[in-house]
Amino acid sequence: MSHEKILDIIRLKDQVPIALDPRTTALLVIDMQRYFVHPHYPLMQVFERLAPGVTAGYCERLNHTVIPNINQLQQCFRVLHLPLVYTAIGCCLPDGQDLNQMWKDLDRLSVDVIGRRMFPLVGEESWQVDDSVAPLPGELVLNKTSSGTLNSTMLDQTLRNLGVQSLVICGVTTDVCVETTARDAADRGFQVIIAEDACTAFSPDLHRAALQAFSLAFGRVRATVEITQLLTAASPL
Repeated sequence: MSHEKILDIIRLKDQVPIALDPRTTALLVIDMQRYFVHPHYPLMQVFERLAPGVTAGYCERLNHTVIPNINQLQQCFRVLHLPLVYTAIGCCLPDGQDLNQMWKDLDRLSVDVIGRRMFPLVGEESWQVDDSVAPLPGELVLNKTSSGTLNSTMLDQTLRNLGVQSLVICGVTTDVCVETTARDAADRGFQVIIAEDACTAFSPDLHRAALQAFSLAFGRVRATVEITQLLTAASPL
Protein backbone atom coordinates (compact mmCIF):
# COMPACT_ATOMS: atom_id res chain seq x y z
CA MET A 1 0.00 0.00 0.00
CA SER A 2 2.77 2.49 0.86
CA HIS A 3 4.48 1.80 -2.47
CA GLU A 4 1.25 2.57 -4.33
CA LYS A 5 1.02 5.88 -2.47
CA ILE A 6 4.57 6.72 -3.54
CA LEU A 7 3.60 5.93 -7.12
CA ASP A 8 0.66 8.32 -6.71
CA ILE A 9 3.12 11.06 -5.69
CA ILE A 10 5.25 10.32 -8.75
CA ARG A 11 2.18 10.53 -11.00
CA LEU A 12 1.22 13.89 -9.48
CA LYS A 13 4.76 15.22 -9.96
CA ASP A 14 4.69 14.09 -13.58
CA GLN A 15 1.70 16.32 -14.27
CA VAL A 16 3.95 19.38 -13.94
CA PRO A 17 4.92 20.42 -17.50
CA ILE A 18 8.55 20.07 -18.57
CA ALA A 19 10.27 23.15 -19.94
CA LEU A 20 13.07 21.87 -22.19
CA ASP A 21 15.16 24.48 -24.01
CA PRO A 22 16.89 22.96 -27.06
CA ARG A 23 19.58 25.64 -26.90
CA THR A 24 20.81 24.32 -23.53
CA THR A 25 20.10 20.57 -23.78
CA ALA A 26 22.54 17.72 -24.43
CA LEU A 27 22.17 13.98 -24.96
CA LEU A 28 24.28 11.67 -22.77
CA VAL A 29 24.64 8.07 -24.00
CA ILE A 30 25.89 5.87 -21.17
CA ASP A 31 28.23 2.89 -21.75
CA MET A 32 26.75 1.54 -24.98
CA GLN A 33 30.02 -0.29 -25.62
CA ARG A 34 30.46 -3.49 -27.56
CA TYR A 35 31.06 -5.57 -24.45
CA PHE A 36 27.83 -4.26 -22.89
CA VAL A 37 25.87 -5.01 -26.07
CA HIS A 38 27.18 -8.34 -27.41
CA PRO A 39 27.12 -11.63 -25.48
CA HIS A 40 30.50 -12.95 -26.66
CA TYR A 41 32.51 -10.55 -24.48
CA PRO A 42 33.52 -11.32 -20.85
CA LEU A 43 30.79 -9.39 -19.01
CA MET A 44 27.89 -11.44 -20.30
CA GLN A 45 29.96 -14.62 -20.47
CA VAL A 46 30.54 -14.37 -16.71
CA PHE A 47 26.87 -13.69 -16.00
CA GLU A 48 25.83 -16.64 -18.16
CA ARG A 49 28.30 -18.97 -16.48
CA LEU A 50 26.95 -17.96 -13.07
CA ALA A 51 23.25 -17.96 -14.02
CA PRO A 52 22.53 -19.46 -17.47
CA GLY A 53 19.90 -17.51 -19.42
CA VAL A 54 20.22 -14.35 -17.33
CA THR A 55 21.28 -12.14 -20.25
CA ALA A 56 18.71 -13.27 -22.85
CA GLY A 57 16.01 -10.76 -21.95
CA TYR A 58 18.56 -7.98 -21.59
CA CYS A 59 19.93 -8.60 -25.09
CA GLU A 60 16.42 -8.75 -26.54
CA ARG A 61 15.47 -5.43 -24.94
CA LEU A 62 18.68 -3.85 -26.18
CA ASN A 63 18.21 -4.92 -29.77
CA HIS A 64 14.45 -4.44 -30.12
CA THR A 65 13.82 -1.38 -27.96
CA VAL A 66 16.84 0.41 -26.51
CA ILE A 67 19.06 0.73 -29.58
CA PRO A 68 16.24 1.88 -31.92
CA ASN A 69 15.20 4.51 -29.38
CA ILE A 70 18.76 5.72 -28.86
CA ASN A 71 18.97 6.06 -32.64
CA GLN A 72 15.83 8.23 -32.58
CA LEU A 73 17.35 10.45 -29.90
CA GLN A 74 20.62 10.70 -31.82
CA GLN A 75 18.80 11.71 -34.98
CA CYS A 76 16.77 14.35 -33.14
CA PHE A 77 19.79 15.89 -31.43
CA ARG A 78 21.83 15.85 -34.64
CA VAL A 79 19.09 17.49 -36.69
CA LEU A 80 18.81 20.23 -34.04
CA HIS A 81 22.62 20.56 -33.82
CA LEU A 82 22.66 19.79 -30.10
CA PRO A 83 25.58 18.22 -28.20
CA LEU A 84 25.89 14.42 -27.97
CA VAL A 85 28.25 12.96 -25.36
CA TYR A 86 29.08 9.27 -24.90
CA THR A 87 30.62 7.51 -21.92
CA ALA A 88 32.65 4.32 -21.82
CA ILE A 89 34.08 2.20 -19.00
CA GLY A 90 37.71 1.24 -19.46
CA CYS A 91 41.03 1.07 -17.70
CA CYS A 92 44.16 2.97 -18.71
CA LEU A 93 46.52 0.65 -16.82
CA PRO A 94 47.02 -2.86 -18.22
CA ASP A 95 46.24 -4.49 -14.86
CA GLY A 96 43.05 -2.46 -14.31
CA GLN A 97 44.25 -0.97 -11.03
CA ASP A 98 42.90 2.46 -11.98
CA LEU A 99 39.32 1.09 -11.85
CA ASN A 100 37.22 1.63 -8.74
CA GLN A 101 37.07 -1.14 -6.15
CA MET A 102 33.69 -2.47 -7.28
CA TRP A 103 34.99 -3.06 -10.80
CA LYS A 104 38.27 -4.50 -9.55
CA ASP A 105 36.18 -7.06 -7.66
CA LEU A 106 34.22 -7.87 -10.83
CA ASP A 107 37.48 -8.21 -12.74
CA ARG A 108 38.73 -10.75 -10.18
CA LEU A 109 35.44 -12.62 -10.36
CA SER A 110 35.72 -12.71 -14.14
CA VAL A 111 39.25 -14.14 -13.96
CA ASP A 112 38.03 -16.81 -11.54
CA VAL A 113 35.06 -17.75 -13.72
CA ILE A 114 36.33 -17.53 -17.32
CA GLY A 115 40.03 -16.79 -16.98
CA ARG A 116 39.81 -13.25 -18.40
CA ARG A 117 39.28 -9.81 -16.90
CA MET A 118 35.86 -8.28 -17.47
CA PHE A 119 36.75 -4.67 -18.26
CA PRO A 120 38.76 -3.67 -21.36
CA LEU A 121 41.63 -1.30 -21.83
CA VAL A 122 40.75 2.07 -23.33
CA GLY A 123 40.85 1.75 -27.11
CA GLU A 124 40.43 -2.01 -27.31
CA GLU A 125 37.80 -3.43 -29.65
CA SER A 126 35.33 -4.26 -26.88
CA TRP A 127 35.79 -0.81 -25.28
CA GLN A 128 34.48 1.00 -28.38
CA VAL A 129 30.95 2.39 -28.49
CA ASP A 130 28.90 -0.17 -30.41
CA ASP A 131 28.48 0.39 -34.14
CA SER A 132 24.68 0.49 -33.75
CA VAL A 133 24.92 3.80 -31.85
CA ALA A 134 28.37 4.93 -32.96
CA PRO A 135 29.39 8.55 -32.44
CA LEU A 136 29.91 10.75 -35.44
CA PRO A 137 33.13 12.76 -35.83
CA GLY A 138 33.03 15.64 -33.39
CA GLU A 139 30.82 13.87 -30.84
CA LEU A 140 32.62 13.50 -27.53
CA VAL A 141 33.47 10.14 -25.93
CA LEU A 142 34.56 10.21 -22.27
CA ASN A 143 36.22 7.27 -20.54
CA LYS A 144 35.32 6.72 -16.91
CA THR A 145 36.59 4.52 -14.12
CA SER A 146 33.56 4.84 -11.87
CA SER A 147 29.82 4.20 -12.17
CA GLY A 148 28.92 7.87 -12.05
CA THR A 149 30.37 9.75 -15.01
CA LEU A 150 30.76 12.95 -13.03
CA ASN A 151 33.02 11.24 -10.49
CA SER A 152 35.87 10.34 -12.85
CA THR A 153 35.63 12.63 -15.90
CA MET A 154 35.52 16.32 -16.80
CA LEU A 155 31.86 16.02 -17.83
CA ASP A 156 30.60 18.69 -15.42
CA GLN A 157 33.03 21.33 -16.64
CA THR A 158 32.53 20.31 -20.27
CA LEU A 159 28.74 20.68 -20.04
CA ARG A 160 29.03 24.06 -18.36
CA ASN A 161 31.51 25.22 -21.01
CA LEU A 162 28.93 24.21 -23.62
CA GLY A 163 26.19 26.13 -21.83
CA VAL A 164 24.22 22.95 -21.10
CA GLN A 165 21.55 23.14 -18.41
CA SER A 166 19.44 20.08 -19.23
CA LEU A 167 20.46 16.47 -19.91
CA VAL A 168 18.62 13.65 -21.62
CA ILE A 169 20.22 10.39 -20.49
CA CYS A 170 20.02 6.93 -22.06
CA GLY A 171 22.11 3.75 -22.22
CA VAL A 172 23.02 0.95 -19.82
CA THR A 173 22.45 -0.13 -17.25
CA THR A 174 19.50 1.77 -15.82
CA ASP A 175 20.09 0.77 -12.21
CA VAL A 176 23.86 1.36 -12.11
CA CYS A 177 25.66 3.82 -14.38
CA VAL A 178 22.60 5.52 -15.89
CA GLU A 179 20.92 6.24 -12.58
CA THR A 180 24.16 7.13 -10.76
CA THR A 181 25.12 9.64 -13.44
CA ALA A 182 21.58 11.04 -13.57
CA ARG A 183 21.41 11.49 -9.79
CA ASP A 184 24.82 13.15 -9.66
CA ALA A 185 23.89 15.51 -12.48
CA ALA A 186 20.63 16.45 -10.77
CA ASP A 187 22.51 17.13 -7.53
CA ARG A 188 24.78 19.51 -9.45
CA GLY A 189 21.84 21.54 -10.69
CA PHE A 190 21.18 20.11 -14.14
CA GLN A 191 17.63 19.33 -15.21
CA VAL A 192 17.75 15.61 -16.00
CA ILE A 193 15.37 13.45 -18.01
CA ILE A 194 15.97 9.70 -18.34
CA ALA A 195 14.62 8.20 -21.56
CA GLU A 196 12.86 5.19 -20.06
CA ASP A 197 12.67 3.14 -23.27
CA ALA A 198 16.24 3.99 -24.33
CA CYS A 199 17.84 2.27 -21.35
CA THR A 200 17.57 -1.11 -19.66
CA ALA A 201 18.93 -3.33 -16.90
CA PHE A 202 19.60 -7.05 -16.62
CA SER A 203 16.30 -7.31 -14.72
CA PRO A 204 13.09 -5.48 -15.71
CA ASP A 205 12.30 -5.10 -12.00
CA LEU A 206 15.61 -3.34 -11.36
CA HIS A 207 14.94 -1.09 -14.38
CA ARG A 208 11.51 -0.08 -13.06
CA ALA A 209 12.71 0.41 -9.48
CA ALA A 210 15.59 2.62 -10.59
CA LEU A 211 13.32 4.80 -12.72
CA GLN A 212 10.77 5.13 -9.91
CA ALA A 213 13.39 6.14 -7.36
CA PHE A 214 14.88 8.69 -9.74
CA SER A 215 11.50 10.09 -10.71
CA LEU A 216 10.47 10.57 -7.09
CA ALA A 217 13.38 12.70 -5.96
CA PHE A 218 15.78 13.68 -8.74
CA GLY A 219 14.26 14.35 -12.15
CA ARG A 220 11.93 13.20 -14.88
CA VAL A 221 11.38 9.93 -16.73
CA ARG A 222 9.90 10.11 -20.20
CA ALA A 223 9.52 7.99 -23.34
CA THR A 224 11.76 8.74 -26.30
CA VAL A 225 8.90 9.99 -28.46
CA GLU A 226 7.84 12.49 -25.77
CA ILE A 227 11.38 13.81 -25.45
CA THR A 228 11.84 14.30 -29.19
CA GLN A 229 8.46 16.01 -29.42
CA LEU A 230 9.38 18.39 -26.58
CA LEU A 231 12.66 19.31 -28.26
CA THR A 232 11.20 19.65 -31.74
CA ALA A 233 8.28 21.77 -30.55
CA ALA A 234 10.59 24.14 -28.68
CA SER A 235 13.19 24.40 -31.46
CA PRO A 236 13.39 27.67 -33.38
CA LEU A 237 14.27 25.72 -36.57
